[in-house]
Amino acid sequence: MQAQLRRHRPSSYTAKLLRLNKLVLDVDNYVLQNDGNSFPLTPVECRLLEMFMQNPDRILTKREIYKQVWNHENFDANNLSVFISRIRSILEPTGTPSHYLHSIRGVGYRFSGDGQ
Repeated sequence: MQAQLRRHRPSSYTAKLLRLNKLVLDVDNYVLQNDGNSFPLTPVECRLLEMFMQNPDRILTKREIYKQVWNHENFDANNLSVFISRIRSILEPTGTPSHYLHSIRGVGYRFSGDGQ
């Protein structure tokens, strides 16, 4: 399917890529490159990572995240937690604590641009 889409795109088309240190997010194809490894993403995971990568080192509230990604005023904390957990497993596949995505208790999350 991806090959068909590429064939029908104009030759001047360039994919939307976000780069932050060793992370490269291909927003159009829902793929994250992390330290040379490629990870397919769901559309929601991609939107979450796009939002975090565009706002490095900024604390984003759960409500703010939910409104931007799901386009809802009311949020489901459990739903968001599942997606955050999945993103953490992609960013830190060895099972070590995430150096990128930090929980700010009672508020939301902060994405560390330098992976510290």
